[in-house]
Amino acid sequence: MGSKITIEFLIDFEEGDELTISVLNSGVLSTLGIWDWVVARVGAFEVTTGTPTGIVGERTAINFNAAFNLDILTGFTTTVTDNILEIESTTVGEDFSGFKALRFSGVRYVNGVDYNVTFENVVPVIDISNIDFALTRSPHYINTPFLFETTTSATYNLYIWSGDLTAVPLTPTYTLTKTRPAVNYQEFNTDISKLVSEQLDGKPIVNIALTTQITDSTNDEIKWLNYVVSYTDPVETIPNIESELIASEGFGYFLEGVNPTKPTNDILTNCDYRKVSRDGFVMLPFANVGNITSIDIATETLEINATETITSANNSNKAVQYLQIDVSQAITDEFLTVTFQQDSDVITYEIIDECRYETKQILFKNKFGFYEGITFFKKSTNMIDITSDEFVNAYISGGTYSTTDHQKQNINIQGTESLTLNSGYVKETENELYKEMMLSDRIYLYESTGLVPLSLKSKSLEFKNRVNDKLVKYTVEFQYAYNLIQNI
Repeated sequence: MGSKITIEFLIDFEEGDELTISVLNSGVLSTLGIWDWVVARVGAFEVTTGTPTGIVGERTAINFNAAFNLDILTGFTTTVTDNILEIESTTVGEDFSGFKALRFSGVRYVNGVDYNVTFENVVPVIDISNIDFALTRSPHYINTPFLFETTTSATYNLYIWSGDLTAVPLTPTYTLTKTRPAVNYQEFNTDISKLVSEQLDGKPIVNIALTTQITDSTNDEIKWLNYVVSYTDPVETIPNIESELIASEGFGYFLEGVNPTKPTNDILTNCDYRKVSRDGFVMLPFANVGNITSIDIATETLEINATETITSANNSNKAVQYLQIDVSQAITDEFLTVTFQQDSDVITYEIIDECRYETKQILFKNKFGFYEGITFFKKSTNMIDITSDEFVNAYISGGTYSTTDHQKQNINIQGTESLTLNSGYVKETENELYKEMMLSDRIYLYESTGLVPLSLKSKSLEFKNRVNDKLVKYTVEFQYAYNLIQNI
């Protein structure tokens, strides 16, 4: 089934009247035809006026259908029922983009009064498998082209929600109208990311009650987004622009171009080989949009050996899920492989026994807006920073003062703690993890008591490689993201 336009004629057109239909094919606007009503057709793109029937508009529908089929020989099918004409395109990717009707006097006919026109352009069935991601720490633009000189403005209705994909709210979350500044203004490119980011503030949930398990993302990590753009045009009747997106608080790099999105393999990490402590865990996000059917998890002698079956669902907190693995269940094995089916993409974890230092597990929000971890294996140090104001008291009583009282006294004392971590030697492939951690807006230290919020104190990191540096290791300084003295 192709795109379709349905025209219900509520009047019979008269001699001298004019009707224009426009189409959009692969982004190129063209006029399908401009038809003129005449007493009797003698040339192309002319419509015989004829004698009205007992149904208002029926003669116009019948005669316009006849003229259309004479003038447009291929690419369309037509059906007339009383005063209603349906025109359907048989060309894939071709949409109807405009309809205009003018009286012989030049005054326009009015949609809803003189005719009703409905556009039914082909839109993919709403299904999680064909919805793209919007990474809202970078701009996500809605391109709104002005196809006609008579268009004066565009109105954007944004619907943001959690839960079932099909449960679109009745009332838009945001409505924005933008006025076209001039006739020669060709398009709007409207960034919607900041509006969506206001509703995204997810935290990681670590769950390693089982050796392997699939856990859902939270409603604060991901949102459905639907937008509908409608035009204001006194002459043309123009179809709306509409789309659905999955929004997360990720970002793209400059060289990736406009509107960055998820990777094509749906595995939401950029590192396919990393180290993990034997007493640690794996937290690996992936997009559950129908392409990944199962995940195989195994160590070399099968101390860990499991398959997790993945079932997609049209619910926001299942659109992205986490694979979580308790690595401590591998007693002596040294490698853990995670294989995503159907495409057999592999992520490898090298299991490390650190005998001297207490390892530290850092969780951070990556460039796709979901959490993954870095393990720091070597020396860690804690430091406290104190801030205060000094008050000088020139006190005296009865002509004297006490030598045991403080003349200088610290007030407004507050402290923050910092944590310096050392990675130990890591694979060069882990550089991307450190890069994304440095750019992350949410970082946590995972301890047995739970999550501890951190912020980066280090403002730069020199990336190392084996050619220049032989061995790769990093030192990163964090600050606990709260005041030591509770003052909330």
